[in-house]
Amino acid sequence: KQWYQRRVRGFQGAGDDGVVNATFVINATANSKKMSKVRGIATFSEKIRDLKVLAVCDSGAHGVAMEAGATMCLDPTDIGKISEGEINIDEYESVVCTTACLKSLAKVARVLRAKMPHQRKGTVNDNIRTAIRASLLNVEWETVDSQNHSDFFNITLPLFKADFPITTIKDHVTTMFGEIQKYRPAKFKPETFVERVELSVGGDNIMHLDIREHNASYKQAEVTVLKKRYTREETWELRDQAKSKQAYLDAERAKIGAFLENRWESVMQE
Repeated sequence: KQWYQRRVRGFQGAGDDGVVNATFVINATANSKKMSKVRGIATFSEKIRDLKVLAVCDSGAHGVAMEAGATMCLDPTDIGKISEGEINIDEYESVVCTTACLKSLAKVARVLRAKMPHQRKGTVNDNIRTAIRASLLNVEWETVDSQNHSDFFNITLPLFKADFPITTIKDHVTTMFGEIQKYRPAKFKPETFVERVELSVGGDNIMHLDIREHNASYKQAEVTVLKKRYTREETWELRDQAKSKQAYLDAERAKIGAFLENRWESVMQE
């Protein structure tokens, strides 16, 4: 927790919307072709950006969709407004729909292009509220070639807001690390696959985090604890404490055993 607090404190109040972007630098020296153009979707616990969402659903669900965060609702019978240009699809960052309306949207798939709802993205669901929530919480990412190293790849995406609680920030970072590790070649260890992380707000406010350095210091701290030297008196004290705990557990087991035996005898007599 303190590790995150020290590094995120500098971003408090920075940027227009307070969104902190992260660039994960991936070490793919052993299998660079496998990591090229890898795409994925990270589902975070809190909304990072305010998106304009177009929800396509039956008129009876429009109220639910607006409460869930939709910017505009469209009935499946009005899909033609998209192809005719009456509704400018460029004004919306995301388009969601119910499963029943997906077939109607197929008619304007060429207009929607990358914004076409898809079950893999979670933007198609029987429940329009669930589809809108997925649209707001999901962030798509892709590996791109690193400009500094031919065998390294970068993943850049909005990761959290500077005013998020530390627990939420930690959850978002952990989620993204978990997503990246899914594509880690077996030859790489988890602690060496991600070389470093760059956090930025705007263009100039950039913070570099060396993951390898953090892992090395953390591991060294663990080794120091394991190699602690105890005096003879401390060793005997630890042994006595262990014996006392074991004696207590044995006594409790004996009590339980005696209770069960007495209970069994009473049942048999009845």
